[in-house]
This record gives sequence, structure tokens and C-alpha cells, in this order.
Amino acid sequence: MKYDFGQLQAVFEEIDEKSVACLVEAIEGHGRIFLYGAGRSGLMLKALAMRLSQMGKTVYAVGEVVTPAIEKGDLLITASASGTTASVCRNAQIAKEVGASVYAITASAASPLVSFSDGCVLLATPTKDCTDGGSLMGTLFEQAVLLLGDRIIAELPTDAAQMRARHANLE
Repeated sequence: MKYDFGQLQAVFEEIDEKSVACLVEAIEGHGRIFLYGAGRSGLMLKALAMRLSQMGKTVYAVGEVVTPAIEKGDLLITASASGTTASVCRNAQIAKEVGASVYAITASAASPLVSFSDGCVLLATPTKDCTDGGSLMGTLFEQAVLLLGDRIIAELPTDAAQMRARHANLE
């Protein structure tokens, strides 16, 4: 199977710009930001968490030993292509129950995850269960989540010198 990089461009051409702007506003408007996804989707969100941290945001990757309880007024950003991943849906439900805001990044508008969310960025990609379209095991979704994270960072007010100063020095 030959990889078609044009698929990523097609995904981004389909994104609703208002949904991305709403997610950027949510990030700017919340003091504490939690991110969660299972598997590779979670790894892509951890890349976003790293950049947000370097920008000076208070950020937590759900599941890490130093992650505190989510509270009213916090923001949870989730990623699940299918929108049915049990742990992602459960964490979104818990966040809503305590009064946190929830934003989903998903490929499925009609999913349980979206029903728990205040907003959603839809990525027009196959899920891991799709066997056609050249996206093995959800690869296109995961790549799109990573690039979406970089796009979000580009749309937030940034100070490169401050980000560099906050970059890890224990490597």
C-alpha cells in the first residue's frame, strides 16, 4: 500500500473553521486543561499538551501520576476517531458531571463522545475499523490530530522565547 499524503490535505480542507476557533477560544478561556485519548490518539494529544505547557498553560495528560482531579471550570480535550472508546467516553462523562467543559476531536459526529461534549472538531477520516481508504488502523485520524494540535498552537498567542525558556532542560 502506497501512502497518499494528499489524504491529510483533504481532511484539513473539510474541517469546520468555526469548530477550530471555538476550541482555540476554549483553550484561551480555561485555566487548567486536561487532555485524554487512548492509544496513538492519546499520544498525539500529549504532543499538544507539551506545546501548551511550553506556552505557559497549566496542562495535564489524563492518566499520568501527577494529574489532579478535574474540577468545575476546567477543560477536557479528548480524541477518539470512533467516538465510542469506552475510557474516553467515560472520562468525558465524568468531566461533565463535575462541571468541566469537554471538547471532542473525532471522526464520528453521531457518537456518544460528541453527546458528552460542549464542542467538537470533526476530522473526515476513517476509523480504525475501516479497511478501505488507505488508512490502516486509524493512522490518518491520528496524523490529523497531531497536525490539528500544531495548528491550534499556531492560532494561540505565542512567545517563542518564552516557549524556548520553558522547553525541557532535563532530556
